Amino acid sequence: MKNKLKYLICLLAFVFLSACGGVVKTDMSFDDSFSGSRIITYTISNADYTSYVQKDLATVEATLKSLCPPDIEITSVNQDNSNIVAVFTINFTSKDEYEEKIGNILKAVGSDIVPKVTFLRSDTAFAKGVAYQENFGSDDLLKWMSDGIMKNNYITSSYETYIFSSDYISLHINGDEYAKDSEMSIIDVNSAKYLPLDSVDFNTTVNKDSTIDRSIAVNIPDSTYNQAKDDIEQFMSKRVGNIGSGSWAQKDGLHIFTVEGKGLSLDECKQMTETFTGKKEVSGLPVEKESTVADSTSESDSTAQTESTSETESKKEESKKEESKKDKSEKADESTDTSETDVKSSESADDIDDNLDRKHLFSKNVFLNENLNLEEYISNSDNAVRLNYYVNPQNNYGGDVVDASGTEQDIALASGSGDSNELLFTGNSSAFDISLDVNIVPTVSKYKHIVKISPTGKIKRDITVVFKDSFTDADIKTLEENLKKAFADTKIKVGKLALKGKDLAVKITSSGSLDEDIKMWQTATEYSRINSDLQIDKKGYFASKQKLSFIDDFTPEIFTLGTIDSYEYIVKGVGKPLAKGDYFGGSFDNAEAKFKGNDFVVKGNNVAASYISFPEFTSVRTNYYIYIVFVVAALVLILIFIIVIIVLIKKSKKNKAQTGEGGQAGISETSAFCPHCGAKNKAGAKFCSSCGKEIT
Repeated sequence: MKNKLKYLICLLAFVFLSACGGVVKTDMSFDDSFSGSRIITYTISNADYTSYVQKDLATVEATLKSLCPPDIEITSVNQDNSNIVAVFTINFTSKDEYEEKIGNILKAVGSDIVPKVTFLRSDTAFAKGVAYQENFGSDDLLKWMSDGIMKNNYITSSYETYIFSSDYISLHINGDEYAKDSEMSIIDVNSAKYLPLDSVDFNTTVNKDSTIDRSIAVNIPDSTYNQAKDDIEQFMSKRVGNIGSGSWAQKDGLHIFTVEGKGLSLDECKQMTETFTGKKEVSGLPVEKESTVADSTSESDSTAQTESTSETESKKEESKKEESKKDKSEKADESTDTSETDVKSSESADDIDDNLDRKHLFSKNVFLNENLNLEEYISNSDNAVRLNYYVNPQNNYGGDVVDASGTEQDIALASGSGDSNELLFTGNSSAFDISLDVNIVPTVSKYKHIVKISPTGKIKRDITVVFKDSFTDADIKTLEENLKKAFADTKIKVGKLALKGKDLAVKITSSGSLDEDIKMWQTATEYSRINSDLQIDKKGYFASKQKLSFIDDFTPEIFTLGTIDSYEYIVKGVGKPLAKGDYFGGSFDNAEAKFKGNDFVVKGNNVAASYISFPEFTSVRTNYYIYIVFVVAALVLILIFIIVIIVLIKKSKKNKAQTGEGGQAGISETSAFCPHCGAKNKAGAKFCSSCGKEIT
């Protein structure tokens, strides 16, 4: 290698004694599809070559070919009467191929430049003309030549600047040459004329049935609209295809054109978006930087991507809420592990075994992978469009977005309440590659959870949840399979699932000791149950009084992370608090917790599932089981006594009946009756004592 470099160095050494040094000429030429070539011509004089190069040209040419990186071709090395000319060529058929080859050449010489090529040839209502920029020059692509000279010390450092002393560039697109600065060493051409836009807003609503409502609004300043009204209206009218509708509105100094479609399938949403952008979706933008958390949401949104929680005891309840929000955001991220290449839904039952999300057993996941190419809306010299991407807050969102520069940004949004869509991310670029996992949170219209604690400490749960407008017939099979898998090998039982109109009522029961209760629900749902506790000072069915302390951190978040219309949690038969107004703990926003009769009841409307903190109370109850046992025993004894009396009475009647029959027989044997008058006579009498006639 060192010998080869010597020959190359000899070839270039004459540059430093000439007036001009090495001359680099670059001709960049391609068509609208970005198919073309970059030709770099390096010229040195024969006079310098004769004076300082001691090797023949054939040897030098062979050395150049051995050192040249594979993605740049040495087309020719020729000598005429005046100069030696070396021609290097990079051929390409697309912008991606060109950037890839440039990247390989730069890596081969140890350069830290990440190639960025911007090409805009616009004839839209907002931009007309050509913009082309690169962030590298031909001297960077021939760095392997200059590095060889300097590293081997064949010339002194004072001559380094003469290696590439002059640089000339020409840019041709479809045969047309575009003007540039005569001293420019990096191509940067911008002849476009712009009419500025304010922003493009995407509003994406993912419905409970997995359909999508999407509206796309182009916010055009009045000044821009007034300059090219006819062109703009004609341009925007073509943004509406067979799917969706378009309309104009005016607000706050803006003319706003909106394309809107409702109840779209994922494929229909993609078609509507492609018609709007005028570009087919092609995902796979480069990733240059490490992910950064989006900072576009605030505390007022109740859906911030990163939530701070208080560590002080005095803010325990608020901390509980914030931690819950953060947990939901993390849960939204957890479900983004499955990589998808096309827009599709993950509701197939085939994925259940691998992708069961136990914390969201009643949720559905939809994956949105889309590439938003907004080149036709570029309206500034930065070659970028301001995109605002909004989503409905009733779902969880997790994923990432990569812009045209390769910068990646994590995006996450936890579910919350509210009717207005909220900002998921914003950015300035010509294209955005979005990978989004949408966790659809079901709507619960009724939640009733009854807990019964036996005198021996056995916990029985009876839960009824009514989901409103959240499931279809097609969802039931998947849901049944999910629940079957989650509750396998536990004492958790689920009733039959069937839609009644648009509502789905789910009944779930479980029974077991505290340890069994904790284990089976924690295993089934993966929610931690570290705070559960049950203390009964006198266990058993024969304790007349029981002091009972109960902490139940069972979470309704397995059913929904949204707002529950009607919420009811009841612990039956726990008696009375130790003293009037005695303390009980827990956080219950929009709900009231109190002792009612012998029950502990939490009840409320529009209750956020994530804001329900575990109930905690201590009470004293009368153990009615012992009295029930005594009453049952007494009733049994009374029943036995009654049965005995009935038996004796029946027996007595039977005996009397039997005695009466025997007396009649005896009378018959000791008496005689007169056949003439019927008078009774002693047995054996021959004449009637009444009529005196003979008794025969």
